[in-house]
Amino acid sequence: MTKEKFAKFLMELRQANDNGQDIDAIVKRHEHENAYIYNDGIFKKIFASEKNIALTTDLVNAALNLVGSDRIENPQLVNTFIPGELGYRGTEPDLLMINDRGEGVPRDRISIEVQHKDYALYTDRLVLYVARLTSNMAKKGTDANLENLHVVSFQFFDAFPESSNYCHTVQLRNQEQQVYFNKQTVTIVEVQKFFREQAKFANDNSRLAQWLRAIDTLNCDADFSSFSADSMFKVLQNEAKICNFSSRYLMTVDMSDFDKVMIKYEAFLDVARRMLADGEPVDKIHEYTQLPEKVIRDLSEKSKS
Repeated sequence: MTKEKFAKFLMELRQANDNGQDIDAIVKRHEHENAYIYNDGIFKKIFASEKNIALTTDLVNAALNLVGSDRIENPQLVNTFIPGELGYRGTEPDLLMINDRGEGVPRDRISIEVQHKDYALYTDRLVLYVARLTSNMAKKGTDANLENLHVVSFQFFDAFPESSNYCHTVQLRNQEQQVYFNKQTVTIVEVQKFFREQAKFANDNSRLAQWLRAIDTLNCDADFSSFSADSMFKVLQNEAKICNFSSRYLMTVDMSDFDKVMIKYEAFLDVARRMLADGEPVDKIHEYTQLPEKVIRDLSEKSKS
């Protein structure tokens, strides 16, 4: 499902639950559709599951562009999804994992975050994650032998709007662009830019580009045949089905305030269309729906065309 369709589905569940209706029947009706993968609760249930560790590792290696001996090969999830656990909101990242590289080699600590809405303090939040995760590496009274830290942010707004790239590696550098500390990296994946400028990235066959296209195809419930030969994407396709999520768990999955507002706005648009069809005046429709009069007049003009 797209983000908007999934939000409506969650709203339908909540309303049915409030009215004492059978929410299991609603989930059953949608069982062969895909959940919106970038939703926090859905993302964590799929990628923070021990059984899907290979899937998560493939995504991480793709986002960090790790190849050969640099790849994550011995991952361990830190904040795993526990079957039957109710979803909750907190200050921890959506996903946190570590990777052991052997004796005498600093291990990797990888954090993944998904963010839809741009707000002033999101960059501060990413930096806070870096600070917290870094401080947790050093025990009090011991030398600070830090691990490799990778914070990955899949976000639906541009961090670097003037850049032609959709994937950015951020590190501590001097004025001559020399890396000062190579154990700390923030990787920003601008998902929306990738699809907004898809013609520019049409020939990008990197693993990350493949992942973005595969997830988008599932979110749109589109033909997945071009990805089904890939074993990892086949697992993703199976895990994304609504039938994998109980009604009890879906009732705990949050949708953003923006989604809630948009659903209410679209509902008022439908009311306005019906009132216009019944010949009600613009001022009465405005008073009832609180929609701007210009919006109501535009709806009226469209209905006549």
